[in-house]
Amino acid sequence: MIETTGSILGLAHWDGTLYLDRECILDPLQRMYEHAGEEQPIPMLVHYRESLATLLHEHAHFLGPAGASQDAARDAFTQPGGRQLEEGVAEAWAQDHLDDYLTRLGVDKVAPGIKDVQAGGYYAAFVPAVRRLATDLEIRNDLRPGQVLDVLNRETAAGQFPLLVSLVYNSTRLPDLELAGADTRHHLESILRTGLGHLDNFELHPPGFAAAKSHSTAGELLHHLQHEIQTAESAYTFHPTACTLPPPSTTPARTSPSPPTPPPPTRLALPTPSSVVPAHGGALSDPHAFQAALSGICPPRPIPAGAPTVQSTAPPRPTGVPAAQRRSPGSRERRPGVG
Repeated sequence: MIETTGSILGLAHWDGTLYLDRECILDPLQRMYEHAGEEQPIPMLVHYRESLATLLHEHAHFLGPAGASQDAARDAFTQPGGRQLEEGVAEAWAQDHLDDYLTRLGVDKVAPGIKDVQAGGYYAAFVPAVRRLATDLEIRNDLRPGQVLDVLNRETAAGQFPLLVSLVYNSTRLPDLELAGADTRHHLESILRTGLGHLDNFELHPPGFAAAKSHSTAGELLHHLQHEIQTAESAYTFHPTACTLPPPSTTPARTSPSPPTPPPPTRLALPTPSSVVPAHGGALSDPHAFQAALSGICPPRPIPAGAPTVQSTAPPRPTGVPAAQRRSPGSRERRPGVG
């Protein structure tokens, strides 16, 4: 640890050296232990709390998985969004775990009431955005509150962005839809880096304004992520094309043609007395010949022996329509030799 003076309160160097400001960090902590157990005014307790929060924040930067390289972490820290993510995670995590830290160190016994006061904290331009992003990922992945900050804080800058992208990607249906090597993860990382890198524009503004802008920027970032996710998922989702079918036809159903109507039966002409022509002109004057002519209507009477035989003409043939000329009603057929 090296004492510093100037505008830097604390610095976790890449070589593992911790730099702390003498006036703002070390002197207040020394005074706290000199007056251990004594009641302190609230402004002094706030000062103690801010000093210990800075100490916890800087120690968080040194955390990382086994085998992690500080050289790789330094390169990642300089990439777009890298500094904003790491500083935002370290500060948010330190604020959430400060009371546990004070309890483990026994500071709450050294400075009674230190856990009852609140300090303002730092990085107002980064913390709200990181918190909103972490909360959204916890909801998407069904994680407990604070779990995303915990896992991100245990990574160096080299591992934070890959982990963040995985949390976003795995909260979607894409792992089950895409083949390995798809560009979606790269697109998600680009959106995250651009959005978090934009927070630099608010770092020098008053804390209230910076915090509001940080929160709204995170909202826009989440909106862009959701749009990218929906676009990627839709590429693997079948969408049936809507088509309009024509209205049902109103053409009446066809019916079998009616069988042809047979012609009415022909009434046969019965013989009348006038139609019976005697074979001889004077036969009608003979009463026996007249009776023979009416034999088709009345029963014949016996003819006396020796009377001359009168021959009658046969009745005319029926006048029915020849079969070759019968046609169905309404038919326009024309046959050879007919009509």
